[in-house]
Amino acid sequence: MKFDESWLKLKSPDFSAYDGMDPDKKLMLLGADPFFPDPCIPAHVIEATKRALDEGKTHYALDNSYAVPELKEALVKKLKEFNGLDVDPEHELIVVPSSAFGLFVGIRICIRPNQGDEVLNIDPGFAENFNDVYQMGAISVSVPTYMEDGFQLRIEELEKRVTPHTRCLVLTHPNNPTTTVYTREVLEQLAAFLEKHDLMVVVDQSFERTIYDEKEYITFATLPGMKERTISVFGTSKDFGLTGYRVAYMVAPKPIIDMLKVATFNYVGPTNTFAQYGVVAALQDPSYVDDWNRIYDERRRFGLEQLSSIPGVEVLPPDAGFYFWINISKLGTSVEIRDYLAKDANVGISPGTWFGANGEGFLRIMYGTMKDTERYKEAILRIKESLSKLPLKD
Repeated sequence: MKFDESWLKLKSPDFSAYDGMDPDKKLMLLGADPFFPDPCIPAHVIEATKRALDEGKTHYALDNSYAVPELKEALVKKLKEFNGLDVDPEHELIVVPSSAFGLFVGIRICIRPNQGDEVLNIDPGFAENFNDVYQMGAISVSVPTYMEDGFQLRIEELEKRVTPHTRCLVLTHPNNPTTTVYTREVLEQLAAFLEKHDLMVVVDQSFERTIYDEKEYITFATLPGMKERTISVFGTSKDFGLTGYRVAYMVAPKPIIDMLKVATFNYVGPTNTFAQYGVVAALQDPSYVDDWNRIYDERRRFGLEQLSSIPGVEVLPPDAGFYFWINISKLGTSVEIRDYLAKDANVGISPGTWFGANGEGFLRIMYGTMKDTERYKEAILRIKESLSKLPLKD
């Protein structure tokens, strides 16, 4: 049987540890799907989506950016006002069916399969970024970050790992799972590094609207000289809760967008047409996102207080997103503690090793799941009670 053996490196989360949980008691703090499994999309978005169906807007969206005109206009406005990006909608913008696809094709355009090309991946980082590189027949090079730095980038760690084979860097900003919002100083150092080594960067901005404590959030492509080096991928799943809509968009230099248009049509075709009208409604009235962020921040503060009080547990205040990244290395390995919590607390969380080798000793705990905040608080208190029973490792 002949197949691409690089695909043997692909890793998939093992969910079997949750199979034995009591179905009547279990609380899952796993996925990055806002308020899953409860309904959450606001009425004005649903109505716009239904109206598009009623009006027969179900054919291919074959406009130059694969966006219906209303969405293209809304995106140009959002990119200018929110991100500080002036974008030519015909030559620097494309709508794609999911940020997952955008990340895949954005990385793919930078590398040449099976020629020893390397991609720098931040570790801990978004797991699919590692898999994407393996699927392309390239080499994923992990760049570690450290809790004592707040998981900010150390440019010297990048310098240690860049080689003549390096083609690009993948940056999830804010980071998933560490929640890190990178400082202006660090991003400027990164920009200098990319220029020095003539590299491209693929930036995933999925959690850009969920930032805490008035931290400065910088769209990397706005830094001097970076627009021509940056492939920016924006989603609507995390910040807007439109996970099932599968609508995302990319901003990149014209030569890259020209190629992406052909590749996207060949891979998957244009993005779901009627769903785009729902995204337009969300962009035109995103006030519900502010309401969600207030809920997230309340949960963040509660969880931080409770988790920080557990002996042997270290947790930094999340910069962004709706998840904690906690250090439990004094209690056990990531998988050991994941399994223990599933059995003892009936709470499902993610082991840090799902997010790279440097995730060992950590857990990711979502506080954006389920609509009922009291159920979330119950889950956190169960985690606290269970972990407080464990002895510290020598």
